Amino acid sequence: MLFFAAVRATCPRCLRPVDFCACEALRPVRSRTRVVILQHPREARLAICSAWLTHLALPRSEIHCGVRFEGNARIREVVAAPGTALLFPGEGSVPASERAGDPPPFLLVVDGTWPQAEKMLRLNPNVAELPRIRVAAERPSGYGALRREPAEGCLSTAEAVALALGGLENDPGRFEAIGAAFRAGVARQLACATGPRRLPRHRGAA
Repeated sequence: MLFFAAVRATCPRCLRPVDFCACEALRPVRSRTRVVILQHPREARLAICSAWLTHLALPRSEIHCGVRFEGNARIREVVAAPGTALLFPGEGSVPASERAGDPPPFLLVVDGTWPQAEKMLRLNPNVAELPRIRVAAERPSGYGALRREPAEGCLSTAEAVALALGGLENDPGRFEAIGAAFRAGVARQLACATGPRRLPRHRGAA
């Protein structure tokens, strides 16, 4: 006899299973800086998609999925706009709080694992050459046990963007909901994975 797991209901807003929905903690918030996310295709397939939560929270934000963006007219336009910056650590990067009086009109954010992000920057030198903004982690990443980060201080896209916008606009509390929604979603997924309701990954034949 074959057993099949029932298809789980999905939240139409955050696109996650209802049990893991993070919408309750997510409220839209406007920012002076427009966030443009460059998402690696593999990140788009993950259950914990912090880039999508970030996009939902920021009404004027954009997500562009891919690895190479030289042929993307919109990304070329954003990169060429005066003052556009890249949220990424590295030589020459400045803390977001130092740009509080002069926030960039666009903030490009690379969404992927660190190896994926570094590859994307190598393949998109026009993006890599932008002025860089960095943030400092105020707490361990909300990924917790779901994802191993390569070094202390690494953050999800949602957490990093929330810190960056809070620093750029000198109003950290206004963007805290973005990181909080991400952490709430992770907490629900961890609770389901380790709790008594956990289901076997595969059903066999008997």
